[in-house]
Amino acid sequence: MSFKELYDFAQTEAVYGQGKRYVSRAVLKDKAVEVAGIEKVVHIQTGADLGVSRGFWLAPTNKNHPLVKQLGCHIIVTQRGLNNCWDRFVYVKELTHLFDVEQERTASAEDFDGLLGEFATLESLSGGSPQFLSEAKAVWAALALLCPEEQRLTFEKERNAVMIDDYEIALRLRIPQIHVPKLFSPSYQVALKALLDG
Repeated sequence: MSFKELYDFAQTEAVYGQGKRYVSRAVLKDKAVEVAGIEKVVHIQTGADLGVSRGFWLAPTNKNHPLVKQLGCHIIVTQRGLNNCWDRFVYVKELTHLFDVEQERTASAEDFDGLLGEFATLESLSGGSPQFLSEAKAVWAALALLCPEEQRLTFEKERNAVMIDDYEIALRLRIPQIHVPKLFSPSYQVALKALLDG
């Protein structure tokens, strides 16, 4: 199973789904499930505290979690109060955790608490845990999936010519505006190469 296979699929017209002009997360999910060789992924929205987390991923190996006990499969949990752009982005970001290796998985409540602690103290400046680095990779992976490269290059050209702004790009991609500049930063290509080589 490889993220590269999902990324390559996201570069095709099939990723837009029926009648859409932006990437369909349902189409991405179906392909991710196929590539990862798993049975299914369930999406649940919850009233979780936005100050703590916008969403998270539960693997079936996390047998102590009540949702896993109930559903017995991979689960993406997003915060109920998110607008459509945030919900799409968080959903796809969490979906990319299908491609995490074992040491990158946040597999217990203790792992999750430790990860939140890293976010709070910005331990990433000294490298961070495999789980923390997996979260960073997931952000880049979601951007790469939700903005196919041909579209990204068009946006970059138009953005540089001041024909389009970040808000318009966010509207067209249906992603949070705060993430748009990352698509055009030098770090994007570095992160993408690491994801595709990994």
